[in-house]
Amino acid sequence: MPINFFKHLANQHGDNILKIIPPEHLKEVIEGFYLFKAGYPKERELFFNDGYPVIALMQGKSENVSISIDGRTQCVGNMWVCGGVLRNIYGESEIHFQECLVIRFRPVTFFKLFGINEDCFQKKQVFNFSEIAGHGFEKVKEAYYDCLSLEERMEVIVNFLSEKMSSYCYPKILTDIQNYIDRQGNLTVKDVLDSYKVSLNYKWLERNFKKHLGISPQSYLLMRRFLKAYMDLDSFTSKDLLQVALDNGYYDDNHFIKDFRRFSGVSPKAYFNRQ
Repeated sequence: MPINFFKHLANQHGDNILKIIPPEHLKEVIEGFYLFKAGYPKERELFFNDGYPVIALMQGKSENVSISIDGRTQCVGNMWVCGGVLRNIYGESEIHFQECLVIRFRPVTFFKLFGINEDCFQKKQVFNFSEIAGHGFEKVKEAYYDCLSLEERMEVIVNFLSEKMSSYCYPKILTDIQNYIDRQGNLTVKDVLDSYKVSLNYKWLERNFKKHLGISPQSYLLMRRFLKAYMDLDSFTSKDLLQVALDNGYYDDNHFIKDFRRFSGVSPKAYFNRQ
């Protein structure tokens, strides 16, 4: 997702994002539906993922999104998927999008819902939804864009996802661990293990994160740390780079700069000057 999405996600009382609670039978697989109304700029915007796979449905049938991966541009269409660890990936567009519907999935059930391997995001982090949607996708896409109201479009999507529901078999404690990480923020793998030492060990955690979330626990924690540091740097102009770095568990500002380059391809100074 555009990294701007997460800034508004953290403040759901604003005018730029509307959360729609999923029906009870879908809560196990969907964290929430979000009408993202902040708009999508014509300029390049950094894409990022916080550990929750998402499917984004653009408002208009002709609103196709293009992404740039290490300088190579490709179109991912008007319904696209985003997940895994995103590094130096930017969204590009010739028009200014007004809004899109974002479906934010729970990682431990996302892969089973669409019958895909847990390593699919290691190969591609952003791609057209048609690649995993399965049977009936074209009919659903046509029905979605034929609808004029949000309520009608939600009904189309909920019916489509409901048909995909099946019995799940996964360690329930993974959802608890993920929620714990999201609440606490700056943690290490050791912190997680110490909190659940009666229930698991490192090998279990590593194996089940990769199996059910598609990434290692270390990668998940690094993504969450960077996202929090980015939002601090973007929001709190009174904080300097070193203070932001230390507040978010980095050793120093150079450590944070190195991470910033890994995810965005440039230094914080170059990134925000360009913005």
